[in-house]
Amino acid sequence: MSKKLGDVGTHFVLENEDVKIWDLILEPGQSSSWHHHTMNYLFIVTEPGRLRVEFDDGSGDEEDYELGRVVIGQKDSVHQVTNAGPDRYRNTVVELKQ
Repeated sequence: MSKKLGDVGTHFVLENEDVKIWDLILEPGQSSSWHHHTMNYLFIVTEPGRLRVEFDDGSGDEEDYELGRVVIGQKDSVHQVTNAGPDRYRNTVVELKQ
């Protein structure tokens, strides 16, 4: 992968021996950094919206995420997400260290 990788969220929240927590906040049309999930993780939607995800292998998808939805992500996933909706989108990413 030749893309420059960034953080899994836009705002770091906290870290302890068990978890690392980030907020991901995207305005309409805004994209996250390309990032690599080195830990198992989940995210909770705190402001609903539509996201487009692009993976490093060229595949992708677009989906609506409702308020409160919990999504279990895949460790070692490399991707970028873009807010494809008309409103701000936000989720909280919880990386599990164990």
